[in-house]
Amino acid sequence: MKIKRIGIDIRAIGQQRTGDEYYTLNLVRSLLKIDQKNQYYLLTNTFRTEEIEKKIFSGLNNHNVKIIPVMPKSKMFWTFFALPKVVRTLKLDVLHVQYITPLWGLPRKTKLVTTIADVSFKAYPKFINKIDLFFLSLLIPLSLKKANKIIAVSEFTRKEIMKYYKIDETKIVTIYNGGVGNVLVKKKANSKKVLDKIGIKKPYLFYIGTHQPRKDLPTLMKAFLDLKKEKEFKELQLVIGGKLKAHNYDPEIDETLSRANRNKQKKDFLKDLIFTGFVETKDLASLYEEAEVFVFPSLYEGFGLPLIEAMNAKVPIVCSDIGCFKEIAGEAACFFK
Repeated sequence: MKIKRIGIDIRAIGQQRTGDEYYTLNLVRSLLKIDQKNQYYLLTNTFRTEEIEKKIFSGLNNHNVKIIPVMPKSKMFWTFFALPKVVRTLKLDVLHVQYITPLWGLPRKTKLVTTIADVSFKAYPKFINKIDLFFLSLLIPLSLKKANKIIAVSEFTRKEIMKYYKIDETKIVTIYNGGVGNVLVKKKANSKKVLDKIGIKKPYLFYIGTHQPRKDLPTLMKAFLDLKKEKEFKELQLVIGGKLKAHNYDPEIDETLSRANRNKQKKDFLKDLIFTGFVETKDLASLYEEAEVFVFPSLYEGFGLPLIEAMNAKVPIVCSDIGCFKEIAGEAACFFK
């Protein structure tokens, strides 16, 4: 059987992009574990690849993989000009990207695969800034048409793609996210050190993810501040993990904090509302396993990787009653509307 030359866009690795990074990292590692024959080219936008190499090759000894820096870093130029040039130079048989694909310049023999995690910008356009919404609305339909195969991370996402776009359903395949075991490796003895480092005291509720408007964190914060009025929850903390002030940050978070600060009673509770910033992988398992409950109030998701991580950590889950959460968590969660 002929050796295939496979290219994978790995720009998300090392960028603290939560779900995108975990997906890409575990896709690459899983493929390398089961495939020692085909040749893999991992395409990134930096020459500083030391951290990327550590993440990918830890515990692996593959000789059928190369990391290829592709420049310049500009997203549009990278995707539409630099990437097709590299594909032609490397004579790739398969190219995998997430969301937006090259629209021209690929050899006819190159099969193009894109993974779609969600189409939240279609379901909740008001939660996306106007520039992002313009480019997503323009480029996603073209990318879906261009791709030879589309990977949806859940049946919910597959149905959403078919709902919003006229796509041949035979082009779309559902492949659930996995690889949690590579991410959550807990060292029990370090848990107290992790909590002390961040300033967390038990008991606490835990959320991890982006701070985008669709995550509905203001509702979670308001519910927590109201819960703190009850005597039995006096010691309870709410720990919100995720990179602070990142792209598409929800300004209502700051408004909620500001309103609470003007309320004498709620102001006292703000000390128990902990924003951790980006959580390092080595600390994440401890934050899950030491929590009383994992909370996920999102209004829209394509999968919900933290649900899998929470189940892996055997922590109770309370999450919003949305389609993909019911698909992924099943009877392992308590749902609210």
